[in-house]
Amino acid sequence: MSMTEIAKLTNAGGRACNQDYADYAEAGGKAIAAVADGLGAYSDSDRASEAAVRAAIKWFSRTVKRGGEIFDGAAITALFQSAHAAVRKIKNAGGIEGCTTLSVVITDGKRLIAAHAGDTRIYFFSGGELGFYSKDHSMARLAADRGEIPYSALRRHEDQNKLTRVIGAESFARPDYKISQVHGGDDVIVCTDGFWEYVYESEMERALSSTREAAEALSKMETLLLSRAPRGNDNYTAILMRISEGGNA
Repeated sequence: MSMTEIAKLTNAGGRACNQDYADYAEAGGKAIAAVADGLGAYSDSDRASEAAVRAAIKWFSRTVKRGGEIFDGAAITALFQSAHAAVRKIKNAGGIEGCTTLSVVITDGKRLIAAHAGDTRIYFFSGGELGFYSKDHSMARLAADRGEIPYSALRRHEDQNKLTRVIGAESFARPDYKISQVHGGDDVIVCTDGFWEYVYESEMERALSSTREAAEALSKMETLLLSRAPRGNDNYTAILMRISEGGNA
């Protein structure tokens, strides 16, 4: 029996092209969720986001198959290097110009490693409450850390989409990562800025507590998003991983 229930939501929103890409996989008693958001300034960034996610999942599957370590900094850095190399390979061949964010969560039902580059966020909920969420690699977040703007302004700040780390740039940007213990009933959401800008943390908590069905919880969050997103809103994508009550047995 799987130790996670996983649901995925992705939509172009009010845009002509969906530059988000998300996927998940399970192997050897472990599960991975990977979400990427191609930089909107380039029309080909959908290929960058897809390449990054596919490379991340390929690395995961190969590493699990050979019994390699997953839950440490060296391993997750290697995963992100693989994703970076995949994007650079296409760029060097002249296929694309774009870069992408990338956020990855891997769990075995007992431990969790969460890593990201960019502003695609990872939210971890334990006991029905928000435990942590990832720190955006953006100019707006830097301004908030310096006390120049309140953290509450991040969702609407003009510099939120100016990123300080991405996958596929000329030099490799190491991801930030966090390793945590997980228990049955815990939840993880990995989502692009087009999702978290319009769904607030307290609303995520309420949706998660109202049902144990992952797809239904995401649907409730999408309804909230659509109720306040403006015309022409950004692509939005989320993966919800729900740790089963028997997942840490």
